[in-house]
Amino acid sequence: MTYKPEHVIILGGGPGGLATGHEVGTKGGKVTVLEKNQYVGGLCRTIEDKGYRFDLGGHRWFSKNEDLNDWFRHLMRDELVLVERVSRIYYQGKFFFYPIRFTDILKNTGLVTILHAGFAFLWSVFRQSVRNQAVVTMKQAYVSQFGTKLYDMFFRMYSEKVWGRPCEELSADWVSQRSKGLSVWTAVRDALIGSDNKVTSLIDEFMYPRNGYMRIPERMAEDIQTSGNTISLGAAVSKIHYHGPHDFQVFYVKDQQQQSLRGDAVVSTIPLGFLARILTPACSDEVTAAANALEFRDLITVNVQIRRKQVSPDTWLYIQDSDILFGRFHEPKNWSSDMVPDDEHTSLVLECFCTAGDEIWSMSDDQIAARCVSDLVNKLQFIKQDEYEGAKIIRTRYAYPVYDLDYARKIAIINAYLAGFEGLNISGRGGIFRYNNADHSIEMGLMLGQKLLGYDIDHMAVNTEDDYQEVIVGHEAQRDKYIFHPPPAFAASAEESAREAKA
Repeated sequence: MTYKPEHVIILGGGPGGLATGHEVGTKGGKVTVLEKNQYVGGLCRTIEDKGYRFDLGGHRWFSKNEDLNDWFRHLMRDELVLVERVSRIYYQGKFFFYPIRFTDILKNTGLVTILHAGFAFLWSVFRQSVRNQAVVTMKQAYVSQFGTKLYDMFFRMYSEKVWGRPCEELSADWVSQRSKGLSVWTAVRDALIGSDNKVTSLIDEFMYPRNGYMRIPERMAEDIQTSGNTISLGAAVSKIHYHGPHDFQVFYVKDQQQQSLRGDAVVSTIPLGFLARILTPACSDEVTAAANALEFRDLITVNVQIRRKQVSPDTWLYIQDSDILFGRFHEPKNWSSDMVPDDEHTSLVLECFCTAGDEIWSMSDDQIAARCVSDLVNKLQFIKQDEYEGAKIIRTRYAYPVYDLDYARKIAIINAYLAGFEGLNISGRGGIFRYNNADHSIEMGLMLGQKLLGYDIDHMAVNTEDDYQEVIVGHEAQRDKYIFHPPPAFAASAEESAREAKA
């Protein structure tokens, strides 16, 4: 029989931890959430500055699980809008739609490039069939799907900007999670005969909270507290003492005072390596070495405030040029008109991928703003200098888990150690060291909540599918999924309300 804890202590108030707290807390369980920041949401944070709102990186809601979508609509009620997605790649002064379209490449580059790309792909297929070589690195994964020409045009530079190292030094697992099922074959098929009618796209539009993505964790936090449970902000976890099965004492620092809580279950969404280092009984030297070797990539988000109605139609634009400081941007006004102070203004959210202590991270905020504006004005010519009105810079640690070639072995060592703590659960992007989208982390958190309530369910199955995340096909692999049990009063569709709001 599944053990049902009486008090669940949740480490981290990001989307994954709050989802577990929401599922348990609103169904009669006792939860306490400890969050080191003075706000909830983690990476799902919305900043407000001089009437502008912007997310760290721009998160959208889409999921193949309609139960999860129903839960989301119920949570957000009338706060949603529907957004048409336009994602493009900017490469050598031209715009290319993503996912890749051959008609687009032909229009922008000509027949010679199409032929080059086709022959390069066929050659990679031939070499792979002859060598029968395992696909291990990120470069091998992209080349096997797209060939060397398209890899070099559309994937290499952006990937190396994000991760700060050559694609040959990164695992193919990240590509499998992000673009499995996309290839030259699918691009040619779609160009010649259109998409298979058994394929449903999730990329054409998505749901979004009109006042920013942070409203999702804020809504979960509101429900947790309304149900009589506790969210403690400014509470930095420092140590966890394991007294025995389902008996934990969690120490944390709040208001410069060390405090502690006792509980019979712990849910950790804090960085996996950090968790291993603060547990008592202490881990072995091997586990410590593995924990210390897990790497995260950091992020500097620059919100450039502009006196113009619109800069681009994109929800995202990926910048391939190596001499541009940022790797991607989005325009929040394209997501919701409530993200700007008025219709005469807009903003661009630029993402500068970096690692604490490196050249980009070491730049001052003023230097970063000046460089980004210069790139927008002089190199990209997306805006004029006199349209620029200011910038807001936010620095974020531990944004992206780095899938180096040895990451899976390190995680296995750490997880084997954590398995000895009965009642300890891990969840979320940093908590399990898996590149989850926000909806993945929320579904994982909800499923873990159901598990703690006694359901036989595997929350770790989330985001393990071997298919492209943004389409639904008829032969989808099955896994455990969150099942929404709506309250009697829940009758209809917030999605329809969102359509009306958009209209």
